[in-house]
Amino acid sequence: MVFRPQLSPLARRYGAAAFALCLLAILFLSLAPADATPAPDLGGDKVRHALAYFVLTGLGLYAFGPRPVLLGGILLLGAGVEIAQALMGLGREGDLVDLVANLSGEAAALLLWRAWGRWRGAR
Repeated sequence: MVFRPQLSPLARRYGAAAFALCLLAILFLSLAPADATPAPDLGGDKVRHALAYFVLTGLGLYAFGPRPVLLGGILLLGAGVEIAQALMGLGREGDLVDLVANLSGEAAALLLWRAWGRWRGAR
């Protein structure tokens, strides 16, 4: 059984809007010139990657549920951003380890989502 919380249509719309804003923020922060974007000190570049994709995946799961197209799309987003960074030459470099960090954030969000669903089902 797949966990999907019972949300009102308005709550789903807000979740979808938050997902879209997070997606746009990730795209901007990933593809803008390196010297034009802030880099908060959250423990390093890989932590920022994992955290960004954790939040994006969590918002997507909230708004749309655990659909394969959502999870596959986020995976492709992470790969596409790394390829674009390697090709664009704006002070960015594509990095396979960044992609692994992106995927670890996505996986952590999915695992937490499933654990929450099991906990809710046990109550």
